[in-house]
Amino acid sequence: MDRFLAHGSFSLQVEGRILLLHGEGPGNAELIEQYQLAVQQHRQALAGEPWGNLVVLHGESLLTHDAVQLMNLSIGRSRDSGMVAAAVVLTDTKYPGLGEQLWHQIYVAADMPHAFFADIGSARTWLLEQIEKANS
Repeated sequence: MDRFLAHGSFSLQVEGRILLLHGEGPGNAELIEQYQLAVQQHRQALAGEPWGNLVVLHGESLLTHDAVQLMNLSIGRSRDSGMVAAAVVLTDTKYPGLGEQLWHQIYVAADMPHAFFADIGSARTWLLEQIEKANS
């Protein structure tokens, strides 16, 4: 298989029991492979107790078909390490419906509870509620 440069970018940060992901797309499989390597250490740090993923997607957050498959695997690994939900905020996009549809399909295929929000504050509040429910 030909190797390509990664398209898109991401950053990761742990805030308590939340893994904050900022991503900018569109993205390809090479980007998701980089993400999988980077997210491993954060999963390990969060493992053992329920945690959530706050996903802030900037621009057109679309993925290639092979990137979608890799993301499904990655979300499954996160679920296995204790991730209980994902809260998604789509920003700076011309086609929010298209991005939401894609990410909804990804989370459904990975059997991950998720919701979409207009702002980070609402997303964080919902995500903390999901983590709290999983703790009780």
